[in-house]
Amino acid sequence: MKRHIAFSSGIILVFNLFLTDAMSQEGEVYVSIGAGVSIPLADYAKTDFSKESSGFAGIGGAFNINFGYRFNEYISLTGLLSGGVNRYDYIKLQDEMYKISADILPETKWAVEAKSWGTGGFLAGLTGSLPIVSNTFYIEARALAGFMYTYSPAIYITGTETAEEDKTINIEQSSAISWSIDAGLGLRYNRSRKQYFILNADYIYAQPYFKNVYTESSNITLLRDNEFTQIINTINITIGIGYIVN
Repeated sequence: MKRHIAFSSGIILVFNLFLTDAMSQEGEVYVSIGAGVSIPLADYAKTDFSKESSGFAGIGGAFNINFGYRFNEYISLTGLLSGGVNRYDYIKLQDEMYKISADILPETKWAVEAKSWGTGGFLAGLTGSLPIVSNTFYIEARALAGFMYTYSPAIYITGTETAEEDKTINIEQSSAISWSIDAGLGLRYNRSRKQYFILNADYIYAQPYFKNVYTESSNITLLRDNEFTQIINTINITIGIGYIVN
């Protein structure tokens, strides 16, 4: 993890130095902020508790700060601070518990509480722009790579039954840093020389490895590793506003 942090800090420092120098050049330095929805895909959205790869992630929120240096009308160096929160679908997990225990614990009533998934990271790369209407409307595509910090949700499961002790499963929150990629498409509308509006759709992928995840159970057997890899893949759709700062 320390290597990830040191390397990522180096990337951010170099990027900032480049932007500082770029502000004295003829190109454009820009910054924008956006917010929208985060839609989970594949394993991240699956709801099978018997498979640790299932993330039970639901639709959540996404936000980003996008900044960089536009060399010309067609190509830009881009940095992206990206974050997202996806709710954990505790209702689906509750249904799963009833399904799993139907034969051996038919009288048990299950209740589930859970926190959300969270991600945040820095990525850098290139953005290409294709003018639709000169100096006004552009289609943009970007390819970025960097790191992502991810925290997993805390999950608390309780099973109650008349004249029986409660059955509990507690899985505590954990965190991990991993590499991440972003492939995005967007539309940009230049309202003026200094201001523009953006609509973006980004596919984000990360694969954090969680270690030493504290898991505790009582009055029920839980076969679950305290280490696991979770594939995080989402489509983030955001709208925002940006400014040319030089």
